[in-house]
Amino acid sequence: MVLGNSIGCTSTTNYTLTMSSTAGGSVTPAVGAHTYSAGAGVNLIATPDGGYRFVNWTAPAGNFTDATAAHTTFTMPAQDVTVTAHFALGVFIDNVPDTNQPPTATLITTLLITNFCAPIAMANVLEYWDDVANHANAQNVTAGLIPETVAEYLGWFMDTNNNGSPDRGNGPHLGTKDKDIAPGTLEFVRWDAAHNPPGITAPPFPLPAGKLGYNWSVLMSCLIDPVLSLNLYKNEINAGRPLVVSFDYWNPVDKHIAVTDPESGETIDVFAWNITNPGGSHYPDPEEYWVTNDIGHAVTGVGYILNWDPDGAGSLLPQDYVIVHDNWPTTPKNVAIPWANWMCLFPVSP
Repeated sequence: MVLGNSIGCTSTTNYTLTMSSTAGGSVTPAVGAHTYSAGAGVNLIATPDGGYRFVNWTAPAGNFTDATAAHTTFTMPAQDVTVTAHFALGVFIDNVPDTNQPPTATLITTLLITNFCAPIAMANVLEYWDDVANHANAQNVTAGLIPETVAEYLGWFMDTNNNGSPDRGNGPHLGTKDKDIAPGTLEFVRWDAAHNPPGITAPPFPLPAGKLGYNWSVLMSCLIDPVLSLNLYKNEINAGRPLVVSFDYWNPVDKHIAVTDPESGETIDVFAWNITNPGGSHYPDPEEYWVTNDIGHAVTGVGYILNWDPDGAGSLLPQDYVIVHDNWPTTPKNVAIPWANWMCLFPVSP
């Protein structure tokens, strides 16, 4: 008689890990199919292209050590799975309104509705906090008005075109003086049925129905070091706060390069700076006048892209770009332009 022990055999089931990526970077393991056993730890690395940033990893099953880390570990599930790396073009606040000049002409004090870039740019910010972000400290601050009408009210409080609040008292001028943007915004935001701050002249028109007032913070930072200015701008965008930017002049050149942000789906159009043209106008856009260090062209800042070469091997060199909403109808929604020729920043915190 021969006695023997049975010999057991085990087998390992392997599954397919498919690596994928949105535009703007590369991944390790490479894009495509790879085989791993259930429970295996897969070392993942996401490498952004110039001007892009890594956002996160996603997968319908399995676990990441840290889904927001560019270098992380993925634990393979007992099934086939696709892991996707998501990239974004710079840092961008989407859904910020892009209102164009001219404002409406509904107030009895409105005589000149050109040169309204600052009120239009600030109206975008107010509408964003009230109607897009639904911020608790901004509900009905715009009273349900369209941005073009909000800009008309703001223009009075900012004394735009020397046709508004006498409290500004800056003498004859076209456009909006930089020093009037912050106090004019604060007064409009605070204005409601119960609050007309002492010492402030009441507007010569009625309060819009439903308008509520709040205490906000609107700062003004002008003519500081370019690195410090860009850092301040970046800090606001990183915090999800659009802001108003005033440039000494605004004469951009369309480079006919349009790039889609893979995260938001927004199209960003690349512009370069043209020659300085103080006191000039830009037909067929609204007539604009600007005075160096005093009255510039104001836009709404919504994002930035650092060290970006938008045309690859073309004539443009890598630079730091800001993404802004201009208020001329002939420019596209998201204008990316190199960080230069700025004059003032106006961070807004509800």
